[in-house]
Amino acid sequence: MTTALTHRYDCTTHDGSGCDGHCAITPQLLISWYAADIAFVASDRPATTLEDFASQVGTAGSRMEDVGINNAEDLETAATYLADAVSLAGDDQAVLLKRASDLLSDVTDMVGEYRLMI
Repeated sequence: MTTALTHRYDCTTHDGSGCDGHCAITPQLLISWYAADIAFVASDRPATTLEDFASQVGTAGSRMEDVGINNAEDLETAATYLADAVSLAGDDQAVLLKRASDLLSDVTDMVGEYRLMI
């Protein structure tokens, strides 16, 4: 007799949505999820490194704040976490990446609003 195992987390696809921390947020994941949208607002090519991504997130946050996008200041905070994470590794980096990821969760909607405004 076999018993079906139920995944105990909401994030069964490991995309970060509903993730309670069991999914490891890596720089590569954040970049793959958000770099294209952030690059559009930053008027640049999508970042490929955490350092470049942090810079673009900060630029995008400033530009969105300038046009009145709600919660744009969250991107500037996320940029700070990302920039600090560049020089860290292991658990210290993971904590900052998770905090940044939480703040970036509305990026797609924010960029969509930004596209309509420009």
